[in-house]
Amino acid sequence: MQKKTFAVMAATMLMLLGQMLPQTLQTAFASASIPAAATVNVSSDSKTASSIALPAIIITEGAAADVAIGTYTWALPAGFVLDTTSSTDVVYAGAGLTGSSTVSFVDSTHFSINVTATSTAAGSITIGAVNPIKVRVTNGTPLATTGKITLSSGSIAGITNTSAFVNLAQVPGAATKLAFSQQPPATLTASTTLFNASVAVQDQFGNLVSSDNGRAINLTPSVISSSPLGAISGQININTTNGVASFTNLSYNQTGIIQLVAQSSGLTTATSNAITVSASTVTPTPIPTNVDLPNGVLVKFPGDSTIYMVVNGTLRPFTSAAIFNARGKKFRDVKEIAKDWFKHFRVGRPVGDSDDDNIPTPIVTITLPSTTPVSSISSSTLAGLPNGTVVKVAGNPTVYLVTNGQLQPIPSLNVFHSWKKRFEDIKEIPASILNTLPLGSPATFADGTLLKGPGHTIYVVKGGQLYGIPSMSVLAKNGWSLNSVLQVQAQDLTSLTTGGVEN
Repeated sequence: MQKKTFAVMAATMLMLLGQMLPQTLQTAFASASIPAAATVNVSSDSKTASSIALPAIIITEGAAADVAIGTYTWALPAGFVLDTTSSTDVVYAGAGLTGSSTVSFVDSTHFSINVTATSTAAGSITIGAVNPIKVRVTNGTPLATTGKITLSSGSIAGITNTSAFVNLAQVPGAATKLAFSQQPPATLTASTTLFNASVAVQDQFGNLVSSDNGRAINLTPSVISSSPLGAISGQININTTNGVASFTNLSYNQTGIIQLVAQSSGLTTATSNAITVSASTVTPTPIPTNVDLPNGVLVKFPGDSTIYMVVNGTLRPFTSAAIFNARGKKFRDVKEIAKDWFKHFRVGRPVGDSDDDNIPTPIVTITLPSTTPVSSISSSTLAGLPNGTVVKVAGNPTVYLVTNGQLQPIPSLNVFHSWKKRFEDIKEIPASILNTLPLGSPATFADGTLLKGPGHTIYVVKGGQLYGIPSMSVLAKNGWSLNSVLQVQAQDLTSLTTGGVEN
């Protein structure tokens, strides 16, 4: 009987032990946990502006009393400081778990809470559920290394002093200004040296705003010596990629000392270092009058910077140093010939960037029918040519625009391009016809042309007058683009009267 009773008691004890053991093991191996750390981007602007709120810090117990009574302190990574003017709440959940209701700021980089009683069942602590911890950067630049908020004092099961509660990353502030990240060279040769420059979008502290893409940046020259203002050849309107606009294969056509000015709507402009532009030198090579000029020969005339290539008896001008270099030409091969030779050649269309040395230049010769007297031709169809036709006479470089029965000489290449003309549009007429036609005043820029002189103002030509465009919004409202703006010299603008401001 006693043996039976003992056996029953032993079985009962084993059963109770079997029920208690899992719970005991669970309690022994339970530990607290925290969510995966979020990464918060802290703007450099927070150095002088509003601080940045952090997500709540949550500690979840795995078992009762995982968080012991005591003080717990957290540390910020280098490069970040606390907004100690804020009042951050602390919320305790779970039976018996209590402590300080707000965060204490130990110093500018450490904050703490004080737990006064442990839980009797697994609970949690939430820091900043309603009023979050706020931080700002220590310096506007350089950008701090990304770091983590960690527990620097106090021990919680399952959490180490390397566990990340929040990751902090300093990022550039809002775009405010431009800066030359690649300066142009200090010296250039006019119209021949090709150069590059890069312009970066920066925040107020000079950090590159690498997230800036597609922003239009424009380059213009600014004279800082007494020489006349020239023009930049090449693409001077570039959109940003990763915060940078890269300008390549540029050239400048006037001697003197200049700077480049970079502009973009809404940002402070940037000015480059000074550039000294010197004249190109070509050793004159006299050519006997009994020697023909074969195809491919490069020539220029004294006092004229334009370089021509001989193609089938026609002088084809190079319009940029980029094309000259792309064709593999060398400035040492340029021959200087007397101006008297100019009359022996026709000027054709500019040299392209393909291998067209031996392609003849198409020039159309217009001959009036002998039965049609000049006096009987209507003014709108001068010599059978409608308004807007461009003509010239063989041996004379002057190009004329047909306008209401008159020939208007075109004074510059910019005026020529404003009328959307190409060199292949020029028609050659006999001098005998030219001499019978009335000569009008020089042609001016076509209506609708966008012009920009030495200053920063962009104008539109309307009715032969200049109207200033006051803002980029007015430019966009009228469907205009910076890519359509012609860079002209001061004297081009003074030839037109000012009409006011464009709306």
